[in-house]
Amino acid sequence: MLDFDVSYFKEETRCGFTIPEFMKHAWASQLELLSKVDKICKENDIKYFANWGTVLGAVRHGGYIPWDDDIDLCMLRTDVERFCEVVNNYDDILVQNCYNSPDHGFHANRVMNSTMFTVERDVYKDYFGFPFPVGLDIFNLDYVPRDKSLEKELVDTLQVCASAAHAREWLDEHGPNDIEYGQQFAEYKVAVEWLEKNCGMKFSQEYPSLQEIAILREEVSALYTTDDADFVTEMQCLGSNAAYYIPKEVYEDAIFLPFENMSIPVPIGYNKILAMKYGNDYMMPKNVAAGHEYPFYNAFFRAIYDEKRHKTFEGAVEYIKNISSRYYIKFRNKTTDTTLSIKEDELVQCDINGMFFSSDDKRRFAAQCEVLEEFKRLCESIGIDYYAIDTTLDAIDSGDYTAVVNDGINVALKRKDLNDFLLILGQRLDPWFNYSCLYSSDRHEDMRIQIWSDSYRVDKEEFAERFHGCNEEVCLYISIIDDMAQDSAREDIRKMLVENLIMTAKSMPSEPPYSNEVIEIVEEWKQIAQINVNTSVNLKREFLRAADNIAGGVAGENGDYVRVYATLQQGRDLVYNKSDFDGTKEEPFFITTISVPNRQ
Repeated sequence: MLDFDVSYFKEETRCGFTIPEFMKHAWASQLELLSKVDKICKENDIKYFANWGTVLGAVRHGGYIPWDDDIDLCMLRTDVERFCEVVNNYDDILVQNCYNSPDHGFHANRVMNSTMFTVERDVYKDYFGFPFPVGLDIFNLDYVPRDKSLEKELVDTLQVCASAAHAREWLDEHGPNDIEYGQQFAEYKVAVEWLEKNCGMKFSQEYPSLQEIAILREEVSALYTTDDADFVTEMQCLGSNAAYYIPKEVYEDAIFLPFENMSIPVPIGYNKILAMKYGNDYMMPKNVAAGHEYPFYNAFFRAIYDEKRHKTFEGAVEYIKNISSRYYIKFRNKTTDTTLSIKEDELVQCDINGMFFSSDDKRRFAAQCEVLEEFKRLCESIGIDYYAIDTTLDAIDSGDYTAVVNDGINVALKRKDLNDFLLILGQRLDPWFNYSCLYSSDRHEDMRIQIWSDSYRVDKEEFAERFHGCNEEVCLYISIIDDMAQDSAREDIRKMLVENLIMTAKSMPSEPPYSNEVIEIVEEWKQIAQINVNTSVNLKREFLRAADNIAGGVAGENGDYVRVYATLQQGRDLVYNKSDFDGTKEEPFFITTISVPNRQ
């Protein structure tokens, strides 16, 4: 993993242009992805070069052009094909192109770390607090035949492909009632017929998709080899009528130039490329707009705001920054100070209420109390009550804390407080801790929220110091207390639905694509219970979310009992008197205190 001093992420002005803190996190995450691409290329003898603004940035700025927000690379086509083949052997990196992504169009190969926004702190640690997918473009370098008649055929075909693709995209976005539909369709049909006639081929369908047209362009672009050519090009340039020809010897070798905190390979003849692309005065900085919206991440902010989870766009932006980039800075600046005080001689082995506890047991219990203390701090910060339940409540009653030490601390919140708690969980949880729930992590498969001491990318000695010598992660489990329906028959049906959804979740696979048999089960459940299930993500998680939604379906009823539905997943059924949760009282709990229901 790359190493950045924490000062790197501060706002900075370069060439009179201000680079905001969040962009620094985006840059760092892109550079981390670039380092992974570099590793793959070195391990598989694949040659790559910086391209477009990335070359200019390396030569002129020793890093990003200040007003740039992406990284461009290029490879000779044979190297691109080899890269796309071997990348499947590596985790956490994927490639999108016209062969595997139907809507990719004529774009360069896109290397990405993900396709989705995440709230997972492990990812933030891996990618320097940047929450959105990052990617690099890898452009194909292809050979232009020295035979002028062949070159003309190639250019004509590329331009007709571009025309067909443009018309196809327009038709996909507009309906037959649009006034321009007839004209666009006629242009599309003429282009398709020309391609079939002049390329001596037939598309698989009468009206080929954008993907078919893009694949044809790739096949045409790859027709010639180094023996046929003196120049290389990026075929999209020729397709758009730009005379972009680079002597092939420019890409015979590379030199390495500084780029932020790493070095990148630049074509040995980079001066010819830069003069061709940016003019002979390319060393003179010019703030020219990129080919996309700057900054690119505003599109992600808008998408999150459009989900209407936040009242204002500015509120959505602040929330995302709080849980991601600002969290990462707190993580980098953390100390090993403990919240609770305990003397070393209190951690020696002993009996507690007649039960033997080793020194490791007591250190683990102390670490669990640290997690509890952090959870208490969150609840106090928004003025909500919590309650010890289940085995933790049994341990308080009996004085036998063995189950707590072995299985973790079990607490609960009322359903009415859940949304407020989840909203502040990622924003205010101390960086020494991590969290997961059905509404934040695709990998979470427990109806309980979990908070744990987080050792990921932390020095082992520092971790042990922070948690009283405990070397392992410990977890606190948070369940939700739900009102039971007044009508016992209706409550029985609700419980049965939740239990069956939990059973279905256990049998579901967790990664798409899913089989037809699995999809049929999903569709049956949608009809039976009127639930929403997303079949493009973890189905185990989706069915548990559906179970949780049904569990909270009668909030506010004036019945006499409440149920902790999450315990059904562990094979228990916890039902309490509703009046028990009208108040709380604090009771001693090892080196701290814990809130218990105000039982009569």
